[in-house]
Amino acid sequence: MKLKSLILFSILSFTLFSQDRTLPIPKLVSGDNIKLNIQHGSINLPFGVSKTMGFNGDYLGPTIMVNKDEFLSFKINNDLNEDTTVHWHGLRVPAEYDGGPHQIIGKGTVWEPEFKIIQSASTLWYHPHLMGKTGEHVYNGLAGLFIINDDYSKSLKIPKDYGVNDIPIILQDRDIDRNGSFVYSPNMHDEVFGYFGNIILVNGAFEPVLNINAGTYRFRVLNGSNSSIFRVRFSNDKKFTVIAGDGGFLPKSLSTSEIIISPGERYEILTDFDTDDESFLITDIYGGSSFKSMKIVTSNREGVFYTHPETFLSKPVEYNQKSNTKREFLMETQMMGRFTINGKAMSMDRVDFSLPVDSTEIWTIKNIGFGMMQVPHSFHVHDTQFSVISVNDKKPGALYSGLKDTILIMPGDKVEIAVNFIEYLGKYMYHCHFLEHEDSGMMGQFLVE
Repeated sequence: MKLKSLILFSILSFTLFSQDRTLPIPKLVSGDNIKLNIQHGSINLPFGVSKTMGFNGDYLGPTIMVNKDEFLSFKINNDLNEDTTVHWHGLRVPAEYDGGPHQIIGKGTVWEPEFKIIQSASTLWYHPHLMGKTGEHVYNGLAGLFIINDDYSKSLKIPKDYGVNDIPIILQDRDIDRNGSFVYSPNMHDEVFGYFGNIILVNGAFEPVLNINAGTYRFRVLNGSNSSIFRVRFSNDKKFTVIAGDGGFLPKSLSTSEIIISPGERYEILTDFDTDDESFLITDIYGGSSFKSMKIVTSNREGVFYTHPETFLSKPVEYNQKSNTKREFLMETQMMGRFTINGKAMSMDRVDFSLPVDSTEIWTIKNIGFGMMQVPHSFHVHDTQFSVISVNDKKPGALYSGLKDTILIMPGDKVEIAVNFIEYLGKYMYHCHFLEHEDSGMMGQFLVE
């Protein structure tokens, strides 16, 4: 079935790239009173029709753009025929509005969270976090970007015209079945080793085309997949500059030709395109296939070129190796698809530890697979942005030099982070952001008091 599908996709790929399939740009919403409607929908792909879910539409959701120190209120209506939640991934928010598995939005009900934006400029995102159903709801389309601006980001001479030279890129792999639609139905193998797709969607579209003028462009790249690790690059080995990660700007930008990005991670990159330049955005799935996920066509009209900044204001988490409390988290894949952290699977009724507000701790996370169960994990913590101290006892690379909220941990790896919790009290989550692992129990909760 997969082979036939891939042959079909290759034929369609050749045909589709000769057509103008413009990259869809998620609508922008802002203001102090934001309305989201969670609804069922469908999308038409070249292979067939897929039933989906979306915010304010059939698939994905609008990009929420706000400013630091802005106070927001939301009215979120659940028009699904089942419960869900909305988690603000990467945001520091009061526990009651975090959107984790405790803040259920029942079918037919409205949730009205409100909070102040207390962190600096960054590219975050939002998605469901219902216990045991996160993977299904995200796979069906419930996700969107959440962008914070501040005075510093506004002062920078970089592209910031959303949808024109500041382009959102939500990458997701989806598995198209023989009927031409994607349906979420993981088996035990998928739950352990990953639920991989045979196509890539960019902003919900298959092999779209981005038509631009020559100039400098900023791409905000989100790996919105369930469990696929992506290598993202350009077909002509074009160099680009990474300027920001999960939690905002890097202290020093990085010139490279590829990035590795795991589920939930984000990067912002700057790229220059010359007149009559044509290239593809390539998305390689770790351990899987390579895809020309988007075509980029540059006209002979010249736009604005920017100098790529080399340094940015970036404040890491301050820590003290001698005095800060230390904790260890052992992420273990066991037989029969059982996933644990420190030997325990998630229980809604259990708080795994507590810590005082305004505290900084040093956490060590290890991936200790069992026997043949050697699989990647990622580690995400709610209500914080952390600094990476070391990876396998070595200083982290440039991509990990800024603040993060999600980090990839390969089999046998050990990562040390400095994490702090400020202002807010209550119950928060930590978990693997491979969504099938999270749904299968690789999650815990802690109390800030």
